[in-house]
Amino acid sequence: MSFKGERRKMRSGLRVVVVLVALMVLIPSPRNMALAGGGDTAVAIAAPIFGVLGVAALGYGMWINRPGAPERPRIPGEFYVGGFAGGSFVGPTARNWNINIPDGAFNLTDMKYNVGVVGGLKFGYFCDKFPYAGLEAETNFTRNDIRMQNVNVSPAISGSSIASVPAQRLYIWTMALKLMGRYGFFKDQEVPFGRLQPYVGIGPGFVVIYGQNDSAKNFSLELQAGLRYMALKKVSIFAEYKFSQQWNVELEGQELREPLGPLGDPALIGRGKAKFDFDSHKFAVGVAYHW
Repeated sequence: MSFKGERRKMRSGLRVVVVLVALMVLIPSPRNMALAGGGDTAVAIAAPIFGVLGVAALGYGMWINRPGAPERPRIPGEFYVGGFAGGSFVGPTARNWNINIPDGAFNLTDMKYNVGVVGGLKFGYFCDKFPYAGLEAETNFTRNDIRMQNVNVSPAISGSSIASVPAQRLYIWTMALKLMGRYGFFKDQEVPFGRLQPYVGIGPGFVVIYGQNDSAKNFSLELQAGLRYMALKKVSIFAEYKFSQQWNVELEGQELREPLGPLGDPALIGRGKAKFDFDSHKFAVGVAYHW
């Protein structure tokens, strides 16, 4: 392959990366995630900032990769961009809620969530001189609805230790930056580091949970472990597990109702703020392009 052909391929790959990164920060939220709602100040500020940065990055990428642009020195190291999809499960710590309503404070246990589908994008870099370490930025989106259900409540309400909560859509948007470590097996001339690459990652995240009546913004701890296989010199397939933990999530406007019965919607006991920890587990598979 000629040097000019390789240059064209590198530029085409960079164009793809720039477009994907711009789309990542400009992902639109569902209609019920309108930023005008009360308590969404942080998101309302962040969205236009990241939008402007995304458009600027897209424009800059198109400009520096225009036909006839001078050749630039290549940054050493390995870059990659990828997409993934899989399943999302809410963990046990999110099943316990503390809710404050006009009648008092109550503890709800055994809250159940629906299994969701997760999808996302990632962009990463591994060092040139120490290829075992790198950084990865990621964004993913999932939906884990709360079903209409009976829950255990304490203290008892009117002599009953059972109450109910209504069904609620729950959208979860996660952004994370992780320190990555990897190791390579089955080295060959085409992939000197190794075609089979187990990897782990840890870092901070920022998560927005959109409920029916409110949204919550929290920092999180993000962990992941995965296995990547370089099917081609610049294309990999991977499978990974992701863990996300938030503490002290707060959602306003949460309803507590009488136990479910055969006569339709149960009567409202009260409405107030719910506070809980939230952990989620994601299993995903994906494809990445490396250069």
